[in-house]
Amino acid sequence: MPNFTAEELTELCLNVFRRFNNGNIPEAEAEVVTRSMVDANRVGHDSHGVIHLPKYVRELEAGLIQPGAPTETLHESASIAVLDGHWGFGPVIATRAVELAIRKAQQTDVSAVAVSRCNEVGRLGGYVCLAADAEMIGFLMANDHGGGVCVAPHGGIEGRLSTNPLACAVPIEGQAPIVLDMSTSVVASGKIRVKQHREEALPHGWLINAEGESTTDADDFYGVPPAALLPFGGSVSAHKGFGLSIIVDILAGALTGAGCSRGEDARVGNGLFVFVINVASFRGFPGFSAEVARFIEYLKSAKRAAGFDIIQMPGERGWEAQRKQGQEGIPIDAETWQQIRELL
Repeated sequence: MPNFTAEELTELCLNVFRRFNNGNIPEAEAEVVTRSMVDANRVGHDSHGVIHLPKYVRELEAGLIQPGAPTETLHESASIAVLDGHWGFGPVIATRAVELAIRKAQQTDVSAVAVSRCNEVGRLGGYVCLAADAEMIGFLMANDHGGGVCVAPHGGIEGRLSTNPLACAVPIEGQAPIVLDMSTSVVASGKIRVKQHREEALPHGWLINAEGESTTDADDFYGVPPAALLPFGGSVSAHKGFGLSIIVDILAGALTGAGCSRGEDARVGNGLFVFVINVASFRGFPGFSAEVARFIEYLKSAKRAAGFDIIQMPGERGWEAQRKQGQEGIPIDAETWQQIRELL
């Protein structure tokens, strides 16, 4: 696999956006979208990285993404806002929504922002880190705007839910934040695409075929009828992931106006629910940070199980990947690189 620096990947993506539609994509928007993809690769989330660049181009060509679209405020109070993204770039809309929630939480202690008509935003973890940078706790939940039904409900064998991811970032003074970024399915659907590009078999427990049997063939996910992802917890405790997915779908779908999962009549995008807590409104940030840091050290002090050298906090693996890839470069699989080359 070829390796690139973050700067090289950034310039490649920006060049693609600059050449599309005679350069009519606003540079600031191209930069936000590119940063979202490259940062995902940097922390090891290749499923949300530059593998999405060809998809962005296809959606631009089809008129599904509207560059420069306004993010309209439909309803607003001091602490909440309901936004219509008018089908602009997902990362641009998500960034605006989180930044608005941060500004509101600075004034009202906690805030919530609901978003509809938003294209896919990519990795959620990057957005909640904006709140952590402001010494706030950020939550973000997303559904597929009612479409993208690829996850089977617990006890079913047909897709009825999207992967319904959620993310939370907790700031710590002088340290990288804790970042929980997870799908409520057993794995994000983009990871199946990564496996397919690398011609690797899937682990058992990710997919079930139309007969409800486990399959390790990534092509089955894109077949007719398609295989379905299992909820988080797999065959052992899928009821927990299923329950969590329902809550995410309601907050990101019913509350925002984007709509809950419903199938073929829905356009795939993202409904977003953002929630931000201003730590300083509850207690001094240094004291909060000290308690979180103490808690982390206590967790890490547990005796390790066989095969574990360290107990890692949520997000820690990603920060380590970012440091490593800053030195060694970011590997891009051959299939993704070939698709990007065709766009240049």
